Amino acid sequence: MDLDVVGWLPYSFDFAPVSINAMHSEQLRSIAAMALEVGSEFLCLKSLRSGRVGSLFPENLIDPERALPEGPLGFVMVFSYSKVMETLSFLMAEAIPGMKAGLTLCGLWDGTRLVDEVKVIAVTNENPFFDEEPFLEMLQDVLKKASGDSAQTAFFAEKFGYRRASIPYETDDVTQLFITQMLFDFELEETRKIVGPMPQVESGKIDKGFF
Repeated sequence: MDLDVVGWLPYSFDFAPVSINAMHSEQLRSIAAMALEVGSEFLCLKSLRSGRVGSLFPENLIDPERALPEGPLGFVMVFSYSKVMETLSFLMAEAIPGMKAGLTLCGLWDGTRLVDEVKVIAVTNENPFFDEEPFLEMLQDVLKKASGDSAQTAFFAEKFGYRRASIPYETDDVTQLFITQMLFDFELEETRKIVGPMPQVESGKIDKGFF
């Protein structure tokens, strides 16, 4: 799935990943806070009643005249991936008729520029008249139990800022990814000093069987 986000608001270092959602509702703020406690993040909600809101769309939360969401109507809620959120989402999808949950890769675009690409959990109901309130109440209760009613992560995310960093797969070693990225970012001369020059093959020793 693809989402078009605005470039004039912070994405990679966000100082209000939780409190911004209170401009829509206290319930959404609570869900955003507890999602952080289970290793996930509430990214966006699209529905006929709410429009398109969430941490990725603060401009819609600020603007009371926000337009209806683009594309087909229906309920869609998106969270960044965590194992706990994956389990909770599928359990709720099984408990609610017509509700489905799945994993997908989400591209975040600022016009024609790809800002980020993240693994997400999407919960959806295609019924345009789906009543989201009972589902949000259930989600709030389930997250409260899963997080132990803690808000430590959300508190520090608001106080010091929340840095979004994409990890292609949850099994990846973050340290190794950082080292690899540093090596890729070296200037050409610096790279040669570390890994040496590109290997040369003498023309007389090429096995012509490969061509």
